[in-house]
Amino acid sequence: MQEHTNESVWKQALAGSQMLLVAFGALVLMPLITGLDPNVALFTAGVGTLIFHIVTGGQIPIF
Repeated sequence: MQEHTNESVWKQALAGSQMLLVAFGALVLMPLITGLDPNVALFTAGVGTLIFHIVTGGQIPIF
C-alpha cells in the first residue's frame, strides 16, 4: 500500500471541499431559491447516480 504525501492529502481535501460546495449549491441552495423541495432534488440525484453506475457498469470511479 502506498503512503500519501502531504501534497496528495491537500489535493484530496481541496477536491472534496470543492465537491461539497458544488453539491450543496446544486442540491440544497438552488431548490430552496426556486421553491423546489430539497428532498426531491436529493432523491432524484441519488436515483440518477445509481442509474449512471448501473449503465456504466461501475467502470467510471468518479461521477
